[in-house]
Order: sequence, then C-alpha cells, then structure tokens
Amino acid sequence: MSSDTFLPVPLDAELKSQLGKIASTIRVLSMDAIQKAESGHPGLPLGCAELGAYLYGHLLRHNPRSPDWINRDRLILSAGHGSMWLYSCLFLAGFGLTVEDLKNFRQLHSKTPGHPESFVTPGVESTTGPLGQGVGHGVGLALGLKILAKKFNTEDFRLINSKVYVLAGDGCMMEGVSAEASSLAGHLNLDNLVVFYDSNDISLDGPLTDTCSDDTKMRYRSYGWEVYEVNGHDFEQIDKAVRQAIHHQKKPVLIIARTTIGKGAPTKAGSAQAHGSPLGEEEIKKAKMALGLPDEKFYVPQAVLTFFQERLSESTQLEGEWKKLFENWSRTFPEKRKEFDTMLKGSLPTDLETQLTNLSVKTPTSGRKASQEVLQLLADLSPQLYTGSADLSSSDMTTLKKFPIIGKDHMGGRTIKFGDREFGMATCAVGLDQTKMILPVVGTFLAFSDYMKSGIRVAALMRSKIVYQFTHDSFFLGEDGPTHQPIEQLAGLRSIPRLHTIRPSGVHEVKMAWVAALFYQGPTAIILSRQNIREIPETFVPYAEGMGRGGNIIRQEKRQADITLLATGSELPLSLDVADALEQIGKSVRVISMPCWALFDQQPESYRHQLLGPSAGKRVSIEAASEFGWHKYIGSDGIAICMEDFGASAPPSLLAQEFGFTVEEILERILA
Repeated sequence: MSSDTFLPVPLDAELKSQLGKIASTIRVLSMDAIQKAESGHPGLPLGCAELGAYLYGHLLRHNPRSPDWINRDRLILSAGHGSMWLYSCLFLAGFGLTVEDLKNFRQLHSKTPGHPESFVTPGVESTTGPLGQGVGHGVGLALGLKILAKKFNTEDFRLINSKVYVLAGDGCMMEGVSAEASSLAGHLNLDNLVVFYDSNDISLDGPLTDTCSDDTKMRYRSYGWEVYEVNGHDFEQIDKAVRQAIHHQKKPVLIIARTTIGKGAPTKAGSAQAHGSPLGEEEIKKAKMALGLPDEKFYVPQAVLTFFQERLSESTQLEGEWKKLFENWSRTFPEKRKEFDTMLKGSLPTDLETQLTNLSVKTPTSGRKASQEVLQLLADLSPQLYTGSADLSSSDMTTLKKFPIIGKDHMGGRTIKFGDREFGMATCAVGLDQTKMILPVVGTFLAFSDYMKSGIRVAALMRSKIVYQFTHDSFFLGEDGPTHQPIEQLAGLRSIPRLHTIRPSGVHEVKMAWVAALFYQGPTAIILSRQNIREIPETFVPYAEGMGRGGNIIRQEKRQADITLLATGSELPLSLDVADALEQIGKSVRVISMPCWALFDQQPESYRHQLLGPSAGKRVSIEAASEFGWHKYIGSDGIAICMEDFGASAPPSLLAQEFGFTVEEILERILA
C-alpha cells in the first residue's frame, strides 16, 4: 500500500474459470430478481456480468466488512438502471446484502431500490440513475482523492492511492454532463480514474444507430484520456487493458467494452427488448439451461461463495496493512494527522458564530462581497473547505485569496476552475463530497442554476454537504438583461426537498447563512445580490433568534397589526421603507425577514402561528422573483409583490420603477 502502482495478479486458467462462474451467477441473480419484481432492466446486468466478476472478484481493492475505509477503490455505476448488476456483485462480495434483499428488489423500504442509493445500500458509492451524472461523480471523487493525496502523502507514506472506477453506458455517453466532466478530467490529468464504457449499441428505444454515430474513442482522446477497446466478455482482454491502463497511469482512462446487451438470454440478447423489461420465465429457464445451471431461483454455487469468503479474508488483511501504515504515518506527522482528523470529522470551531459576528466587513456592500469576506475567514478555520466556480469566480466571489488555483500540476490549491461547465460542476461537487473529507462550495449566477438543477436534486437526495453560492440574484443586476436576470429559479430551488435555500439581506444575515450551511448535514443554496444592500440593525440578532428560525420579526407592530410585510434579500430594506410609509398614514405594521423557508417550516407551530397567525393582519410578500410558493405564508388573499414576467436590460433604478419595486408602487398595491 506504500506504492502508487498497483497491478492485479495475472489471470490463470483456474481464476478465469472462477470468474466465469461468478459472471453466470450475476446473470442468474439479476434475472431472477427482476422477474420477481416484474420490473427492472436485465440488459446491463447480463451484458456486463464479466465486468462485474472481474471488478469484484479480482480488481477492486476494498473491504466489504469496512465499506467506508478511506483508501478503498470506488466503483460507481453511472448507468444506474442496471442496479441489479451492482446488487448481485455486492451480495456476492459480502457487503451485507442477503438473498431476501435481492428478492425484495424494487420493493418499499428494501435495500435494493430500483436505482442505487448510497444512503440505503452498503457498498453503493453514489446515488445514480439520471444518466451521465455518475461520470461526473466519479470525476469529482477522483479529483478529491488527488487533492487529499497531495495534502497527506509523503515520499515514504502513500496514504491515499486508491482508484475510482465508473461503469457507464451508451446513454451516459450521450448525456452532455459526461462530456463536461470528462473534459475537465482530461484537463486535470486525473490519473486515478478509470471509466468502463458498456458499449452494446442498444438504447432503450432501439439501436444506437438511430440516434448516435459519435466516434467516442476519438472524442475521449481529444479530451486527453487514454483509450482502450476490448471484448467485454473476454477476461483476458479486460485484464490486459486494465493492467496496461493502471501501470504507471498518467491520464484518466476509458475502456470501451464491446458487449452484447442481455447476453445469455436466448431470444432477446442483443435487442432493445432486453433493456428495460423482465425477460419472462421461459426465457430465464432457457438461459439457465444454456449456462449449465439448475432451474432454481436465486441459485449461487458453493464454489462462488467459497471464492468470495477467501477474498473477504484478503480484503480484511489489506485494510489491516493500511491501518499499520496510517498509524506509522500518524506518529511521524502528528500535525498532518490532526488536520486529517479535522477534515474527516468536518470539525468546526465551537465559537464559529462569534468569530463570524466579529468579522469586520465594510458596509454597505453586496451579498456576494460579504460572502467573499466570510469565505476567506472560513478557509482559515476549516481546512476541509474548497471552492469552485463555473468560469465566474471574479463575479460570484468564490476565490480563496490566500491559496493557489488547483491545476493538473497544482493539486495543493483550494479553488477549482470548472470552466463553463455548470452541470459538470454540480456533479463533481457531489463527488468531492463523497470523499467525506472535503466540503465543496461552488458558485455561478442564480439564473444559471438551471444548468445545475438535476445535479443539485441528486445531491439533495443524497444529503450531500455542498454549498452553492448563487449570485446576481434578481433583475437588480441590471444591464445584462433578462437572459441573466433570474425569475423562477428561487421557487425551483425552494421546491427541492432537503435543500436549504437561503436569501439573506445584509452582512449579518450573510454571516448567519453560513452558520446555517455549515451546521446543516445536507446541501445549501445561498442566494446573494450583485448590488449593495444597506444594513438593517434589527437583523443583528443571534443565529438562534434569527436565521436559525428561517424567519423572524425585525419590526414589531405598535398595536394590533393591520399589515405584515414579509421580505428577503435586497427587498428587506425596501419593506422597511414601505412600513415607514404605511405607518405615516396610520397603519400598524409588522415586518418579517424570511430568508429560509425550509428552516421556518421546521419551527414549532406555535412560533409560526405567532408570526403569521390572525394577529398578522393582511400579509404582503415583497421579493423580486416569482410569487410561486409565497401564498403558503401570505394566504390566498395575501398580496405578492413579485415579478410576473421576465426582466429587461436597464440600470437597476429604472428597472425598480418599471416592475413596481418602489415604495409608491407597493403602497398603491396594498391600499387598493
């Protein structure tokens, strides 16, 4: 484990025979489970059975008894519809799945859902299903491991030297996100990444020739990858390519495995019929007969069980050797060990809120600049924090000024330039989080979050700890016009379960938004202004009394409230100006800052009732975005001061008048 070069032992006749038996077993288990569920995708599990046998029976350096071992090899199934392939492999390898789990494939609360979910099934590295995203996860994970290797490895101790393997299909190759991520991987020379491409020339709708005629080999070579092509059913060809690929690997590797979809199914192999539907009892019976196996449900030969039991023992010994290496390294480099533990635990200072509160930031300033100042402090306090941007770091303010930019020869930096690859960045962020030692902070303009939405959704499903810094948060960005001015994006992000979407106002709320993000075990989107926002002293309250509640009163009515104004971000100062004008004509007004709906919804009903119950009077929301979702808080008869169409290109002050975000226009709406 002290060497960067690992080569599996050469295949001999006996080992090839064993791997063949494993491949047949993967086919049987997959066919039976899918048939029992009356649902699923048998094509990939049957077509990639030899790849599964080779990976789990020979290549992967991991310990199924310790699935979170830091220096394990990772396998990500990007083509997540082929999940029974992965479950069969995990079952045989000893990751704790049982035959009953396989029988419960695709059933409620089972460990074997229709697509792999990392938080459900031991050994599943990544939640996959939306095609191509697993490639991005693999790229991010490989990059993260390279970063950790640079930080912690020494000449005598190769603490982090594992590989990331991805199994992708034709659909993954066609999805644009895989191109974005693969281009970045080639640019960064990620020499710890190997992607197996299950090239079977069949997609769900029919032959691949109906939709695609790419020269994938040349495309990946142009990205800067090493490319190999093999018969995906020939163990010797697979082994030869792998050994050549990972021996002193210098670049990311693509191994194009030519396979037959549904191989072993007598009448459906090689056709779209094998892709996404159970094969049928008669087809399965004939397939088992051709394999020389009994017509028995979920049959596993004893020789296969014995093989994996012996491999389990070897895997435990492998991790044990690494632990000895780790302890020797710890004694030799105690300061490195201390930082390692900080990153692994995600430790934060106990006085984080105090330190952020005391951080001096010149005001008035924009949300993005306030967050930039916060990030500089957090970089010093949290070695696990790494930032990145989709070619907008000078605008979204994500750069960590004290640290260099990460590059192929500079993995010691702390800021990643993802280029104009927003979707790829979103998936790579998931991979960085999967190291469990890196907290990724990635940024772009809020309008471009749409490019990232599917990746953010998967991150939320996985509860990945990622912070998205979205700037230029409304039409107030001005002259760039409606293509860049977000309208519906806030509502879209707020609708994603498990994602905390926070739109803070002044500097103090920005600081407290970071407290919320750092202590939340899931993804957070912090939405920030381009323009300066004046400070509101009433927001200067402790986290637990303000941001931690998602919404809080910043101006209390003097008597029974006639009107309650709810606002976020740059519209919070405007709401106070509106309140002043209403009070001048005798109205009693309550003003609520509402930066995070998700946190507010978690508050006790008594607190929510206190703010928005009958005592609130007429409720009015003020936000320079779509009204979608606001009526949950203002009621069906509430007034939403919002954007009802796209913006326009003009200076912000003129746009405020054009779209009714002035005190006079809002007063007219309320009093009408």
